Amino acid sequence: MKKRPLGSTGIDVAPIGLGAAQLGSSEYDHSKEIVFKALDMGVNYFDTAQGYWDSEVKLGKALKGERENVIVSSKTGGKTKEEAAAHIDESLQKLQTDYIDNYHLHALSDLDDVDVRLGGPLEALIEAREAGKIRNIGITGHTFPSVLVAALKRFDFDTFLVPLNIVEREPLAELIPLAIEKNVGITIMKPVATGLLPAPLALKWLMNQNIAVAVPGSTTVAEMEQNASIGALDEYTLTADEESEVASWALQLATDRCRICMECLPCPSDITIPSTLGTDVLYDHYRTMGPVNFSKFPWEPSRVEADLQGRESLINKINDHDACDSCMQCESRCPYGLPIVSMLRTMVPKMEDMLDIWSKESAKV
Repeated sequence: MKKRPLGSTGIDVAPIGLGAAQLGSSEYDHSKEIVFKALDMGVNYFDTAQGYWDSEVKLGKALKGERENVIVSSKTGGKTKEEAAAHIDESLQKLQTDYIDNYHLHALSDLDDVDVRLGGPLEALIEAREAGKIRNIGITGHTFPSVLVAALKRFDFDTFLVPLNIVEREPLAELIPLAIEKNVGITIMKPVATGLLPAPLALKWLMNQNIAVAVPGSTTVAEMEQNASIGALDEYTLTADEESEVASWALQLATDRCRICMECLPCPSDITIPSTLGTDVLYDHYRTMGPVNFSKFPWEPSRVEADLQGRESLINKINDHDACDSCMQCESRCPYGLPIVSMLRTMVPKMEDMLDIWSKESAKV
């Protein structure tokens, strides 16, 4: 893959990286093979986070011996200086490294959160950089790009991570032009809209944008190979048929893709709408794999165990018409006009099947 400069960091990155959130779902031997395939395909950018289950541990083990050949990114959701500093030290230990290339303030949610995170937590990152624990400081956000725009105007961040894909194009309006002006490294998450978009088309479209690297997740070696092969293309120009497909997908998912903007909250029934519709990694596994492959997947037992109770509670809240009484407050707030209630209830049979599959697999042990 032909490398691109990561802003002013002095780092050159292959345009397709690996988002490690999904590595926390599978047993180590399975996740290791995905990382190995990434390395074989020329991937040199690996994005993880303190909050991605045990992905830092698995990534650290799999990258042992390759540290000087790769770029590692991690994140803290800490709200205080002490918490952020502790997360950095934990990440260093889990990743088995003396330094982390890019460390981010994770998931800035609104302008109030910007005020909080650009206080003590940012101080912790600056001190860590001075101590050589991290090399570059970044931010990430799932909500409106204006939140990251505000942060970039207040501090000279080195990198940022934001969703961008065929459906979610909002960063192209102001955020990315500002980043280009300030020479900030642009890294992209949700490039295939958590599996809703066909990866080859979505990634090829993204390669034509002013970005440094996209970090799609992979649940299998085949997915990793497919993703990296797009980055290795000699030509990214879309054909007329591909342009037509892009337009079709953008229209089709315009009112069927949660942008995680948080505007639907608070929910009177305490349903975590954005994370359920927009970032539910295990549900995305089921939807992408189908029930047969889902049942055969080498699940990390502790990951499944941790998910079970919360998923049962979520299903009960959605099914409880006395609790979720279709008050439509969420839908009236959604700036994208999503049919949120029906989307949530459509997920329930699949989530119930997930629980049934896990229950049967547990009974075999």
